[in-house]
Amino acid sequence: MHSTTRPLGAAASLLACSLVFPRAASAVQPTGYLDAAGCDVIAGWAQDPDVPDQSIDVHVYYGAPAGTPGTPAVAVHANVHRDDLCVAIGSCAHGFYAPSPLALHDGNARDVYAYGIDTGGEGNPTLGSSPRTLQCPPAAQSGVRRKVDGAPTYDAWRFSSFWDLLPLPAAEADLLPDGPDIPAKPELVQADDGTGQTWLLDGGVRRLVSPGAAAPWRLDLGKAAIRPAAEVYALTEGTPLRPRPVLFIRGALYLVDDPQPVVPGGASSSSGAGGAGGAGGAGGGWGEGGEGGEDTAPDGPSGGTCKMGPPGTTNSYWFFLPIFGVMASAARRRRR
Repeated sequence: MHSTTRPLGAAASLLACSLVFPRAASAVQPTGYLDAAGCDVIAGWAQDPDVPDQSIDVHVYYGAPAGTPGTPAVAVHANVHRDDLCVAIGSCAHGFYAPSPLALHDGNARDVYAYGIDTGGEGNPTLGSSPRTLQCPPAAQSGVRRKVDGAPTYDAWRFSSFWDLLPLPAAEADLLPDGPDIPAKPELVQADDGTGQTWLLDGGVRRLVSPGAAAPWRLDLGKAAIRPAAEVYALTEGTPLRPRPVLFIRGALYLVDDPQPVVPGGASSSSGAGGAGGAGGAGGGWGEGGEGGEDTAPDGPSGGTCKMGPPGTTNSYWFFLPIFGVMASAARRRRR
């Protein structure tokens, strides 16, 4: 189970717009720990003793504490059941998990800060063991590279330059053989036999989408189209969808994927109906979330809020502009 996350984005001028709330004499600030800041997930737990059985939010900042302009952040709902918490704090559903953003997997060390968000606005303290250091080199990749053909495809898949874009070295990127372009948009289907399995249609192949993979890919399994079972199972079965999307740039934007069976005359799923929605919106983390401009971020122990935009949600035109520039430069060199 993954925590529900909402992107907070660049924490611009937080201290300038903070509000100081008076504290009630009986109020107790949230408590908890940032247990890990690893290359897979950021994990910990948080509880507000004033409402011990209620799940609260945790705001995670990557690279600098709250109040530092330009710091990307995400709101995580601490609602995951953890057996170790049942006895330790008298309530179980207070764990949280956030993805480790691939954009920061460049080998550099960064501090990760986590804040427990008080339900009564009484201050948002730093959790125990926070900050922790995140330091991840770009992991070696295997499989094939599939081109993401332009901004409309990028937007339709709800990819994120923060969560999904790995700074893969050119030498490693060149080792990946080319596969077919990814479909112009994701299309999810379920058979009408009651199995409840969700399949991604990919060039005439059906690929199983596990519930655990749906959130990192920002796919809404509830929007899968129901098709006759005979029609669904007549399609060649490919490999399951990978646990999370991994993108990189090498002259163009690519997705790392498994090679799929070649189906003669297999049509791209972009021509079908019923494209899947995203659980987190464009650029969101794992789980649900709306537009980042409507989210709030902590100002540290003094409390207060400030509206911001989400990380990795720069308009896709501006995201693709440098890629187009690289491709144009390469074309000019070939003409000389």
